[in-house]
Amino acid sequence: MDIVLLSAIFMGVAVFFGLLAIFPGEPAEGPGPLDTIRAFAGRQVGAAAGLIAKARLNLAPRTLITIAVAGPLVFGLVGLLLSPIVALVGVGVGLLLPRLYLGYLVGAEGRAADEDAPRILRAMVNRAAAGGTYPDLFKAASEAARHRWVRADFDEAIARYYAAEPPAEILLALRGRQASRNLRLVHDALAVAVRTRQPASAAGEVLASLAEAARANRAIARQAAAEAKGLRLQAAILAVVIPGLFLYLSAVNPELIHPVSSTPLGQLVLLPAGVLLEVTGIVLSWRVTRLEA
Repeated sequence: MDIVLLSAIFMGVAVFFGLLAIFPGEPAEGPGPLDTIRAFAGRQVGAAAGLIAKARLNLAPRTLITIAVAGPLVFGLVGLLLSPIVALVGVGVGLLLPRLYLGYLVGAEGRAADEDAPRILRAMVNRAAAGGTYPDLFKAASEAARHRWVRADFDEAIARYYAAEPPAEILLALRGRQASRNLRLVHDALAVAVRTRQPASAAGEVLASLAEAARANRAIARQAAAEAKGLRLQAAILAVVIPGLFLYLSAVNPELIHPVSSTPLGQLVLLPAGVLLEVTGIVLSWRVTRLEA
């Protein structure tokens, strides 16, 4: 069975590259198949680098891509020990797991940074009203920030500003690694103000408007989190009870689950369907209860 699976994988890879080589529609003077593959690989590396930056992971983009490719193969081979359908479920889990983990890290980073947004905006507005310049606004934000990555970003902005780098490019670069929507708006507003040569006082007026929106967003987020907490607890209990009950019966009364674990119908239909429904329920419950402002 393993040899058949590996042969099918290699055959699929060969067919894929064969289709890339003979696929019509590209003009003669345009990029060839190898250029298309390189461009696709470059886009994947860039997307992985953006996710890693927002998640604040010390990980190479190519390592993340390798994990994303190897994960489905490993889970699929493990699932193949039970049945081919479980192998397909394992492939799906391998595809989703890295994305869900990164999404969790990015979401946690975004929520932590959002907590800093109102006080950062208040400090920057006050400094702008006192006649401060753009570096003074960055310094005020760094002093007001409590989250270490938010403070590190504004410290980096100050250092790069005094290194004579273009301020708009600094802000856009830092915006690319920012997971907080409110702070991304702050970076966008400052970048536009710098590019249009607006004084810091004018930027302060824009930031004051953003401060009101940030406070409203945080209030909505806290209310949504409080309402979703009970739903998450119920979903977690259901996610643990069902497989836990199956394992308990496997230990104390194996004959009761013999039709599921030892018959073709159970191995090929019932067990894979149960695993699929369990994973689907966990994913849907997570998405429904993950309410964000």
